[in-house]
Amino acid sequence: MKCSICGKEAVRYIPYANIALCRDHYVEWFEKRFFKHVDSFRIFEGSKRVAVAVSGGKDSVSLLHLTKMASEKYGFEVLGITIDLGIDRGTAYSKKSVEVALSNYKKLGVDYVIIPLKEKHGFSIDDSKRYVNRPVCSTCGLVKRYLLNEVAEEHGADTLATGHNLDDMAQYVLSAYVHGNLEYVLRNGPVIPARPGYPVKKVKPLFLTPEEEILHYALIKGFDFIYDPCPYSSEFNRVSKEKLGLIIKKIEKEYPGFTLGLVQTFEKEVKPKMHYTKETQEITKCKICGRPTTPGRDICSFCAVKMKIYESLHRSDGLKKAHNG
Repeated sequence: MKCSICGKEAVRYIPYANIALCRDHYVEWFEKRFFKHVDSFRIFEGSKRVAVAVSGGKDSVSLLHLTKMASEKYGFEVLGITIDLGIDRGTAYSKKSVEVALSNYKKLGVDYVIIPLKEKHGFSIDDSKRYVNRPVCSTCGLVKRYLLNEVAEEHGADTLATGHNLDDMAQYVLSAYVHGNLEYVLRNGPVIPARPGYPVKKVKPLFLTPEEEILHYALIKGFDFIYDPCPYSSEFNRVSKEKLGLIIKKIEKEYPGFTLGLVQTFEKEVKPKMHYTKETQEITKCKICGRPTTPGRDICSFCAVKMKIYESLHRSDGLKKAHNG
């Protein structure tokens, strides 16, 4: 198979675009499309300091490098944020993730913040697995959202970028139809503007980029990223999400471009016609940390989890001391 542009050996065929590309032209095509999406959806419009959530995986590492490129074009600062979640389980997963993130920060010369969850808040995700009665992945997501927002604000970022890709977004859209919860995707698009209580804009620059294409881009560019899956991923009950993912992949194979069309049509055609407006509610602040919480709740979910683990850890320590005399 030859490159459709230069005739050299192609490394990838893009079915929905009916184009084969060599290494150089694949990178050129990938990056050109990234900037097209950024401009089309005004991803970085008005941004002066963009925080990038970097877990060490292919999506977040690729996003970090692309955002650094964008900063040179649009003139904003870049801040990398990585959370040491304290996930070990015999794999040193978090340790490896932090090391990978650090290597990319240093290579690019960008400012960064590493948040040691255990050191700063007294618990790890491994602790939450043991002491919190909720799916560990749910707790992890809660922790990441809380800390990313908090740290982005503390370090003067006006925009927070995450590595959600096309596959993620397609599953969200299809899941919303299946479960009758369109509100979630209506308020979680590629750009979530800042609002009272939440001064940092949230963006998903890779939301129209297929996961496999991001992987191929990262490999060709030689980025340092972590290949290992999270050791908890096999425990999380994601049956419905995985089924939807398989359905989407099956349709995509039969009808190339389906996944892109699903998300693109929803964003450009469906969403504008639904006129979703979130009711303005008075901001309720957590009485412990002072950050926004759900109206009617005195304590935010993060602080509730933190308190639960703290109480369990101290109760466990007390029992050990009593047992040991």
